[in-house]
Amino acid sequence: DHFEKGQFILLGPKASVGNFFLPPFWYYLMSVAYIFSKSPLSPAFLTALLSSITTVVIFIFIKKFYDEKLAFITATLYAVSPLSIEYSRFAWNPNPIPLFTILTFYFLYEYLFNKKNKSFYLGIITANLAFQLHYQGLVIFIFYFLVILFSKKFTLKKFFQYLLINLILVLPFIIYEIQNNFKNSLGIINFLIASQTTAKLKLFGIPFFIKFIFKDFSLFLARVMFFKNKILGFFALLILGFSLLISLLKLAKLSKPFKLLNLFLIFSFIMLFFYKNSLIDFYLLFLIPIVIIYFVLISKNILGEKLTLGLFFILILINLLKSPTLGVYDKTFLWITKSIKKITITKNYCVSYSIFPQNFIESKYRYTMTLVKNKPVYENCDLTMYYRCDPKVKTGYYLCENAICTRTPIDLSWGKLIDMKPLDYSVKIYEFDF
Repeated sequence: DHFEKGQFILLGPKASVGNFFLPPFWYYLMSVAYIFSKSPLSPAFLTALLSSITTVVIFIFIKKFYDEKLAFITATLYAVSPLSIEYSRFAWNPNPIPLFTILTFYFLYEYLFNKKNKSFYLGIITANLAFQLHYQGLVIFIFYFLVILFSKKFTLKKFFQYLLINLILVLPFIIYEIQNNFKNSLGIINFLIASQTTAKLKLFGIPFFIKFIFKDFSLFLARVMFFKNKILGFFALLILGFSLLISLLKLAKLSKPFKLLNLFLIFSFIMLFFYKNSLIDFYLLFLIPIVIIYFVLISKNILGEKLTLGLFFILILINLLKSPTLGVYDKTFLWITKSIKKITITKNYCVSYSIFPQNFIESKYRYTMTLVKNKPVYENCDLTMYYRCDPKVKTGYYLCENAICTRTPIDLSWGKLIDMKPLDYSVKIYEFDF
């Protein structure tokens, strides 16, 4: 609606926890897709494209600061990572986070080790945009600031430049806050206070964190690199833990680029420790490129380059064979296409819905019904379906979630259930002749 009217967007998506919103970068990013097509599939294509760009940036980053052969293996491993593939197949604000993570690291390294001053500003931008996409980006945002703060290059002038760029990037968000009496800020404060409740504190502390590390983080590693194999994920967790511990003890002897990776992983675990909510896999998307890079580098240090290349080449092949791309896929799109063909055969029809919102079926249907060739008599058909009497309507269709089909005043005994086999789905379609 904002794009159609040429209006500025001041807020982004709602946070998954708490009653507050993100800054609006996600919507401006998706507007790029909207320029080329108004189809709801266009943002998904853009998300997939951004994931592909992430692979290229990883290759450039590793080639420039570590090793060209390792760069190819690392980038390919990210490209076939089950978790990265899963979250690159649909449009959702956390999904491009890996791209902005690796871009932030690239510019940080360019600034610190290649003395490129413009990379300081580009790093500020990418770290800020990572934060705007999802609050997990706060880890990247804070880490970038702390590294710059403690570097020898940091000056008061640089601090004010850092502050000014960040303020400009979140200006729409600030405008909304001023216009609405800091509604979001109050929501964040209320969330932080609420997180101190007894219920939330059960999700905090050493026992919970240990459980998270051994159960959830090992599964995360399995989904990132080891074709979802939990045993290999747990084994990788042990290697990661011992490696970080040894690196911490020998921090002064590590090369500066490798030291930064270690510090980022340790800092990430510290930040996750203080998070007082359940941790879901998409909260860890920012770690995917760093974890893959780290494992390739420590393998080279322990096993040598040739053995590392051979080992990860085999891992890439297995991930490719077990890839979500080649496995069972979501048949929702096929179901919608087939069902709409059946519905639109008739003329002078209307549709009523009773579908769980988290399935997104209704939004897809409503979009398809805006196309001229599919246009129903009425966009909202609830009353027409109830009375089953309207001079303009000959046929009514009722789409309902199987679990809640009967929670309606519509008498289903008067309707005919449309057979959608072999594409059975949780949504049923009833046809009513008026």
